[in-house]
Formats: sequence, structure tokens, C-alpha cells
Amino acid sequence: MNNKFYQVVAVTVFSALAQMSSAENYSSEFSGRYLTADIDAEGQKSNVDQFGISQQVFFSEVDTSVGPLGKAAFISRASSYTLGYSVIDGEADTDIANVAIDWRDNDMGLTLGLDYSFTDTTSGGAISDELVASVGFYVAETTEISFQYAREKYKQIEAQEKTLALSVSHVGTGDVGFAIEGSFSMADTLTDNEQFGIAVSAAVYPTSQFGIGAGFDVSLADEDDDRVFAFAEWFFKPNLKAAVTYSVSDQDNIDTNAFILDVSFRL
Repeated sequence: MNNKFYQVVAVTVFSALAQMSSAENYSSEFSGRYLTADIDAEGQKSNVDQFGISQQVFFSEVDTSVGPLGKAAFISRASSYTLGYSVIDGEADTDIANVAIDWRDNDMGLTLGLDYSFTDTTSGGAISDELVASVGFYVAETTEISFQYAREKYKQIEAQEKTLALSVSHVGTGDVGFAIEGSFSMADTLTDNEQFGIAVSAAVYPTSQFGIGAGFDVSLADEDDDRVFAFAEWFFKPNLKAAVTYSVSDQDNIDTNAFILDVSFRL
């Protein structure tokens, strides 16, 4: 792993610890992620590891008194910006930088999002960037409908993919909390084929600190592009969380088994 990643980790952790608080409500969240994946491409096997960090800063304090802790920002309609950086160690070393802003209006229920990421695969000279824009509306207290537009450019081959999606998210805040998300998408791929997809996930929260769920992504096309996953999250303390995800995917005869560990703390 390169020194640049360690430098970013050190600066971000120091900044976060300098503001650390034990209060349940929070105004920023620092996260670290480790992903390891086994890949089987028609008999050719390989492994990749990804390490990433991010910090999400909210423009006002997030209320955690209602519903699952993991969905507090959504329930509170809290606006934020996020900075992230990750590296992938594999056959081709890759750096990924990300910046995003998520604006949510408490009164009208309008939501606007903008997410930009830049990927540089240094050993292969491959560079790409992705821009995702979204607009949505809270149609109920904890139910949002949103539209997304995504454009990913591949600079080495002067090509791009575009995707349009309609998403619905709902969080239940009763004695046993739950969350449901679903989306329908249409993509204009590099081969100029239109590809439709469906994604669904659901989680149940027996307590505000613990949740478990599963989901799937399915491509409605001749090409295989399917994924199923299961996840669990646990807040050891109101401001400290660990989460694990296991997924199995099949994309154009490339099978991938991935394990993800996320750790975050709130300030």
C-alpha cells in the first residue's frame, strides 16, 4: 500500500479524535473500510484487497432519539458533505478519491445530491471518473422517492456509460425498526445496449443499536450482472459502530465472493 494512503489516514484520524465526543447526537462520522474479494474469471483466480477511509460532516446536529441509530441521518433529514479516499491492492494498484454533498430540506422535504469520484489505476494507465446527481422528495415522514443520473467516463478509450434510476427508501421507527430500499435503473452501456436492473434490500432492527439484513441486484439483460448480499451492524456504543457484509456476484462469467468490514465513530 502506498504512503499517500497512510498520510491521509493519519491526518483524518487526528482531526476526528480532536473533536471526539461521547454524546449520542453527532455532527460528523469518520469511517474506515476493509474489503477482501476472491475472483474467479473462468478458472483464472485472483484476490484483491481494498482499504478506504471517509469523513461525513453534517451541517447541523443529527438527532438519534428516534428509530435505528444506523438510519438517524435519514430520519433527521440531515444535510452533509463527505470526503473519501481508498486504495486497491491487486493485480493493478488503484487509487480512488471521492467527494459528495447531500442536501435535505426539513420543511419542504426536497433532497438534492451530487457525488463525484476519480479512479486512477496507475499500473495500467486506466483513468475514469463518475458523476452522480440526484433529486428527491420525502413523500412521508420517513419515506423518500428520488431520481438519479449517473455518468462514468473511461478516458483511455474515450467512452462513457450513463444510468437513470428511480429509488424508494422507507424506514420504520416502531419498537422494532426496519428499513426497505428498492430501485429500478436503465443503463446505456459501453456496447450501446440498454440494460435494465432491479435492486432491493431490507433490514430489521430489533434494537436501535443492532440491525441485520439482505438484498440483491439483478440485471434484466442477456449479460450476467447479478449480486446477492447479507449484512449486520452493531453499535457497541452510541458513537461507535462495526458492520460486516458478505456478497456473491456474477458479472459476465466473473464470479466474486467479497467480505467487507466497516468501522465508524461519530463525533
